[in-house]
Formats: sequence, C-alpha cells, structure tokens
Amino acid sequence: MSAGDALRSDEAGSAIDRRARALGESRARELLSAHGTDDMWELATNEGVAVRRSEWDGVDGLRLFGTYADGVITLYDEQIPDLANELGVSESLAVDFVVAHELGHHVLDGGDLDIDAPTTKATRRPAWRRFLSSWLGDRADERALEERAAHWFALALLDDRLPRTIRADRHR
Repeated sequence: MSAGDALRSDEAGSAIDRRARALGESRARELLSAHGTDDMWELATNEGVAVRRSEWDGVDGLRLFGTYADGVITLYDEQIPDLANELGVSESLAVDFVVAHELGHHVLDGGDLDIDAPTTKATRRPAWRRFLSSWLGDRADERALEERAAHWFALALLDDRLPRTIRADRHR
C-alpha cells in the first residue's frame, strides 16, 4: 500500500488510523528529540540500523519499496522510481520516505503492539502472548496498525520536505 493510499483509504477515520497517527507522530517526535537531526540516514545510523540496497525488481506486480528486519532496512532500488512517480516527488525524496517508513518499523518495535492497549511503550505485549497470537492468527489488526503508524511516522519526519498535496493529507 502506498503512503497516499494508506492515508486516503476507507479506514482513514477509523480508530486504528487515529491510534496509528498518534503513535507514529509521537514516536517521530521522540526520535527527532533524541537525535537532534531529521536526516534519515543519520537517524538510521544513530539507531544502529543498517541500510542496504537491492536490485530486486519484484514478482508479478508485487510492489515492495523497502523492508525492515533484524536491524536492517533493505531498499529495493528498481521499484523506488514507481513510488517517486506515484507521489510526484524526486527519487531521492522517495528513498528518504522509504527509509523513514522502515525506520518507523524499527522504532515501533517490529509489530509488538497491542491493538487494544493505550499507546505507550509500557503496553507492549509479553513475548509469550505475541507467540500465541501468531499461532492464533489475531495479528491482522496489529499489522494494519503498525503499517499505518509507520506511514504517519514517515510523514511526520519528512513533513516540510513533502509536496503540499501530501502534507495536506497529513494535516486533515
């Protein structure tokens, strides 16, 4: 899902989106305050996150701009131009957006979010509960929350660099 799609979806006014927005924006403020910079590459380095690049170009229409796992952000360079075109931004800004989004996953702790709990770091689920949840299949809402929070996180970090149309979506 693209950033624009995520912010314009039917869920835009849902409780999940409101929570995702609050969570993403608050974590972005915390990160900016902790590191004193809004440079995505410097933030990643300061957080101990490596960024690597891949020329993988997808499979049968699958659009994947970046991933985050185990302290590594992987950028899929062959697909970044599509994102830049969709958002109407330069490729370098699209790369920054993807790094910011994936950095959001790092800051959000890889999906260890409790959909029913208030938005605080203290409400992370214990490991045993996450394990059981993965077997029981009740993580779809949490995944949606994490993805949307990562979008809001990226938007908050890049706000002043984004085109007016994207910023307008953020400030609605």
